[in-house]
Amino acid sequence: MRRLTPDARRYLLFMALLTAGLSLYSLFFNLLLLALGYNQQLLPLPFLGELSLLGLLNSTPVLTSALSSLPLWMLVSRWGPRPALIAATLLTAITLLGTAVWPAPLSMLVWIALSGPAGVLYQVGSAPFMLRHSSPEDRDLLFSLSAGLTIIVGGVSSLVGGQLPALLGPLLNVAPQSAALYRVIFGIAALFALLALLPLLRAEAPRAVNDPPATVAVSSALNHTALFRAVRIALPFMISPLFISCGASLFIPFLNLYFRQQFAASDGALGLIFALISFATGAATLATPLLAQRMGKMGSVVLSQLLGIPCLLLLVIAPNLWSAALIAVARGALMNMATPLYDAFTMERTPEAARPIVIGLIGAAFSVGYIVGPTVSVEIQRTYGFGPIFLVTAAFYACAALANYLIFVHPERRGRLSSLV
Repeated sequence: MRRLTPDARRYLLFMALLTAGLSLYSLFFNLLLLALGYNQQLLPLPFLGELSLLGLLNSTPVLTSALSSLPLWMLVSRWGPRPALIAATLLTAITLLGTAVWPAPLSMLVWIALSGPAGVLYQVGSAPFMLRHSSPEDRDLLFSLSAGLTIIVGGVSSLVGGQLPALLGPLLNVAPQSAALYRVIFGIAALFALLALLPLLRAEAPRAVNDPPATVAVSSALNHTALFRAVRIALPFMISPLFISCGASLFIPFLNLYFRQQFAASDGALGLIFALISFATGAATLATPLLAQRMGKMGSVVLSQLLGIPCLLLLVIAPNLWSAALIAVARGALMNMATPLYDAFTMERTPEAARPIVIGLIGAAFSVGYIVGPTVSVEIQRTYGFGPIFLVTAAFYACAALANYLIFVHPERRGRLSSLV
């Protein structure tokens, strides 16, 4: 930590506070919708017919992020990463507070819609901010610390958050697993988001340093030609995230419902399970720089993705809550541990001016499946349960690992062998 710049440390504090709020959101969002009865409500839409409100609310952020992505990428290329992160945090706070205060169906659509642009701004601001505030020697450390600390803080928040209903229920004289109780927790989450603004407001906005050699000249003005070049840079990096998105969108939003509906997990048990997933993933993420030294960044990504696939298949036949929980812990750690290596690998091969566009396109690829995936998943769950969802997700993850190997690992190994001949 001492090797990092003061603003890099401020970024880690910002990220920890924001993660605490978002972890409460992810743990209780679908549970709040269940308590409000939204899993039973259908919303009639033109040309689409009646859609589940539960699936629609889970898909809305991705739809709004897709619609807002291009203008936000262009704005961030002019603003810089720090204003983007501030705007993202403000929108997140509004989403959380609005959900707590006014959770009617139509207003919920508005609050959840704001989280889409917030996610875009956070994604295109974070990696460039870290790159600006780190040297090449410290870059893997900062990216890994950011990912690992995010996951560990998320775990602590889930662990503590899982106990909040039992603690707050008697204090507020409201029933456990009630909508009123979950709304109070969303208010607490909003407070964490507002506190996250403080370290960001103290951070400076220095000039970019240690920029990697530009493989493609991209103008800082980001005109149409520069945009085309940025898209060309991003395309190889978008294939694997696209496959992952198509699979993850089917079950990640509903992992808490899987445990609740399949094994009748309590709020406390859910908090513990999600905490264990976060702790295991965080610990594994902190070890990825060592793995990258032996296998390279992308080799480590492919290996972790391949090892996570059998866990999805085992979830289909898990006999009880805690066996399913342990499998989910292993899956979460293996599938997510190498994410910072993927981000660092991408940013190192992208010129400064193109980074917001490139990381935004990769984020868009990670999100595409979420536009329709949650709605499709709800229909599959109603008819067949979670089994087919895990099988299809495993197939998509296998395609993602294969794509990374063929595009990045195999050509690099072939090049090394050719140089030895």
